[in-house]
Amino acid sequence: MTLVRRLVLVVLGVVHLGGCGPVGSGGDPVFDPGLPGADVVPVAGPAYVEQVLIGRQHTLVHTPAHTTRLAGAAEVAWRADGRAVVVDGFDAFVLDPDTGAPVSGRVPVGEFGLTPEALTTTRTEHPARVLVYDAALGDVRRIDVPAAEAESDQIGGLDAEFHLHGRPYTLGGVTFVEWGVNSEDDTLTDHGLFRIEGDQVTQALRNEPLVRLWASLDGSALLAIMQDNGEDEDCGGCSVEQKVVELDPATGEIAADYGTPPGYSRSWRISALDKVGGRVVVQFVVRSGESGGSYQTWTYDGSWHRLVAAGDTRTRFQVGGAMAWAGDTGEPNRPFDLSWTPSAGSVQVIRERSTPCPTDRTDWTACPTVSLPGSLLPLDIA
Repeated sequence: MTLVRRLVLVVLGVVHLGGCGPVGSGGDPVFDPGLPGADVVPVAGPAYVEQVLIGRQHTLVHTPAHTTRLAGAAEVAWRADGRAVVVDGFDAFVLDPDTGAPVSGRVPVGEFGLTPEALTTTRTEHPARVLVYDAALGDVRRIDVPAAEAESDQIGGLDAEFHLHGRPYTLGGVTFVEWGVNSEDDTLTDHGLFRIEGDQVTQALRNEPLVRLWASLDGSALLAIMQDNGEDEDCGGCSVEQKVVELDPATGEIAADYGTPPGYSRSWRISALDKVGGRVVVQFVVRSGESGGSYQTWTYDGSWHRLVAAGDTRTRFQVGGAMAWAGDTGEPNRPFDLSWTPSAGSVQVIRERSTPCPTDRTDWTACPTVSLPGSLLPLDIA
């Protein structure tokens, strides 16, 4: 199927979820954590980010109003208010993507998580410290977490160090961060999740196979990816099955297990998550063979439904239409399809896989890595 034909079909599927594919059996009912969600400002399209990692590293932030060029391999993460957080090296600042102007000062960050109320981060030079910046990156709360807070008898000495890791998040004034034993000894494997409210640190998910925390864009839900612990596998680093759960922000424990959609296999991997109202949205990379694959977007409201509006591409819905990326999901820096499908009018092809990326010392010294802001759901049902 040609790119244009496929994208026309995507547009026809944007309006109605009733055009979903097969419905799978669900797990638990969708959990209501009782947290207020911030208003989400829809991103105006076409908007996308290009990050060039080979040659002269640089990042381009494209919106209909402006293109911002950032030196180096900057990471760009969109917030619910429509602004973006740019991490350049070990510093972060808030960017107005429609003007290219910074709207905050710079602050030091490491691995970080965003919610409407805070940017939460850990730092490598402070392995047991969490920094919680407010939305303006002005005020900061420093949380030192001693090893004694971990429920473990394995921590001690250089061979079994206590450390914090993963993306931490702050929701409703409560901070969640993963901890573990940093050791080359495979028998020292204690790990878990801290829930920090004020000065009180409590534990959850001790030695559970937590892959990654993931907060909803509006800050009303804390999701997580869990996986089979691989105990029944005899293949070293082979793929194991993953699933989506929701955590109870009052305890940090699993409140709902949403399982996986019909047709799921252990080769699938989760590339994006969100929760919009009473609907969980998951975008999967569906592997095919040794390399490559396509995307599938599914929703869960008590049972699983395929979102046909997203087609088989990595799609984000923006004001005025949908952005879609398609290419080799297993290899970066390869040619790709990138297109804007407006709600009315002709498809705008921004990039095609048949066109090699420039290597002539111009602004593109290699194929960029592309990220897309916007909603996993069409805006009229988000």
